[in-house]
Amino acid sequence: MMASAMMLCCACAGPSQDDAADATSTDATSAGETGETGETGETGETGEGETGEDETGGDESPDPGWGEGPRTISGRAYFFEMPTLGEIEWVTDVDGAEVFVFEAPQLRVSLSQDEDHVFSIEGIPDGVDVTLALEHPDFYPLLTATFPVDGADLSGLSFQAVSHTIATGAAALVGADASDPTRCQMATTVSAAGAEDIWAIGEPDATVTTDPAVPLEQGPFYFNTDVIPDPSLMATTTDGGVLIADAEPGVYTWHATKDDLEFEALTLRCEAGWLTNASPPWGLNLVE
Repeated sequence: MMASAMMLCCACAGPSQDDAADATSTDATSAGETGETGETGETGETGEGETGEDETGGDESPDPGWGEGPRTISGRAYFFEMPTLGEIEWVTDVDGAEVFVFEAPQLRVSLSQDEDHVFSIEGIPDGVDVTLALEHPDFYPLLTATFPVDGADLSGLSFQAVSHTIATGAAALVGADASDPTRCQMATTVSAAGAEDIWAIGEPDATVTTDPAVPLEQGPFYFNTDVIPDPSLMATTTDGGVLIADAEPGVYTWHATKDDLEFEALTLRCEAGWLTNASPPWGLNLVE
């Protein structure tokens, strides 16, 4: 539901596009520079010099062929503002937003209101994990869940982008530290059967866990039927929204449980300063 994306945006400052291109490179870069000026840095035998960690993030795996692969990822972005207190409005006159592959920021497209903010990114290779990112100066930067690409295109992905006003206001509802750039936020929707778009109905009375687990003060917080995260709730409502606030950056696997029902697991990449929202129809879906 749109609600889960609305309340996901709990921080008030996100990284730039350049930060996304090298979100985890700070430590590796520092290590490399230290090795280059050390006595043994040039040979890399005891220092981390020219043969040490890669300055683009320390990932020594070969390029899988970004931009040259046979797969396409497509979907649509939705934007929400709060023109008056308590009134959430879907806005369609947004231009200038960009969607890109977080793992390969050179693969990006610009969105247009004339095209209903529909996007399509080509050149995705098989055998990779892909997270999509969205940035616009008036909206909080968002990440999707992370999906494996292997033998087929991915379609129907969605973004539920909210204004900074909504993001700042939502932070207070769960006691999140909106000013902490070292933390990250995550949300999803536990969807009932037949989830086909962002307006999917939530599955009530389901509980959510993550691996690794998070402290109770970080969630999960479930949304009530008024589309507000309620710390007193112990399971989902028909909204289906779930939020974890101020988490440690890392990769989390999300699970939903309810009686004998089975739900698809999700992988969420929680990046410092970013908000990750696995919105319908690619949320915690009921296995049919």
